[in-house]
Amino acid sequence: MRNFLLFIAFMIITAGIWNDFTNGSLPHIEENPKKEANAESNYLPALPYEEREVKTGDTVLSILASLHNGKLPADIETAIADFQELNQGVSPDNIRIGEHYKFPLYQKGT
Repeated sequence: MRNFLLFIAFMIITAGIWNDFTNGSLPHIEENPKKEANAESNYLPALPYEEREVKTGDTVLSILASLHNGKLPADIETAIADFQELNQGVSPDNIRIGEHYKFPLYQKGT
């Protein structure tokens, strides 16, 4: 029984090593700074916005509320969709402290 368990453990370790060598253990990220810079320079947002740095405890909705004197003039779904549009698909759940993001500005009655 002990030999069988050692054999199974050996197979699992071997399969893991083989997977690391063939696929890699970290995701492969292709970065092309020139392409990103060009895409950003060609991107003109349709919405007015204000760029803010995220601080500890901030959420997208709390920052939007502070920009609009405590009351958000748009519904939550619209605000989230506009935030993602301005920030090229960044999810409100994935914002990071210290990073700068564009937050939509709404006029009264919008």
